[in-house]
Amino acid sequence: MTATTQLTQIIQDWQSGDKKAESQLYQFAYLQLRHIAQEERKRNAEKYGDDNDVLSDSVNSTTALIHDAYLKLSNSELDNIKTKRDFFLMATKVMRQILIDNARSLQTRKRQALTTIQDDSDKFEQLLIMDKALDSFSIRYPRQSNALKLKYLMGMKNNEICQLLECSSSLIEKDLKFSRSWLQTRMM
Repeated sequence: MTATTQLTQIIQDWQSGDKKAESQLYQFAYLQLRHIAQEERKRNAEKYGDDNDVLSDSVNSTTALIHDAYLKLSNSELDNIKTKRDFFLMATKVMRQILIDNARSLQTRKRQALTTIQDDSDKFEQLLIMDKALDSFSIRYPRQSNALKLKYLMGMKNNEICQLLECSSSLIEKDLKFSRSWLQTRMM
C-alpha cells in the first residue's frame, strides 16, 4: 500500500469516526506542516536574512504556525476531505487565512499606534490585494489556483503537485506560469 493510499484510508477511517485514525491524521498533519513551515522559514532566512520581521513574528514560528493551522483545521468543515489532495488544499487555505489574519492584525495595531512606517504599510496592503486577487483567481481557474497554492503556500515541488492534482508535469508548469502572469497583471 502506497503512502498516498494509506493516508486516504486514514482520512476515510477518521471521517467514519475512528479515533485512532484521528490520532494518525494529526501525526501526519503535524509532521507535514512542520516540514513545510521549516522549509518556508529557511527560504525566508536565505532571502531576507536571519533577523527579518517575518522570522521574528511569532505567528511564523514553526511551532506556532503548525498549532494555529491544526486548530483551524480541527474547527473547519472537513466533510469534503476524502484524499491526500483534499487535505493539502485545505491546509493551504488554512495557512493562507492565518497569514492574512496576522497581516490585518499587525496593520490595525500600526494604525492605532500612529507610528505607521510606509514600507510596512505597503507590504500589508500588497498582501491584502494579493489575497483578494487570489480569491478571484480561484473562482475562475480552480486547477491553476490549486497548483499555485500547493507550490507557494505549501512549498511543494512540481512532481508532488503533479501527483496530488493527477496532472502531467508540463501542465503543472504551464499552470504555474499562467498563475504568476495572471496575478502579476492584477497586482500592478
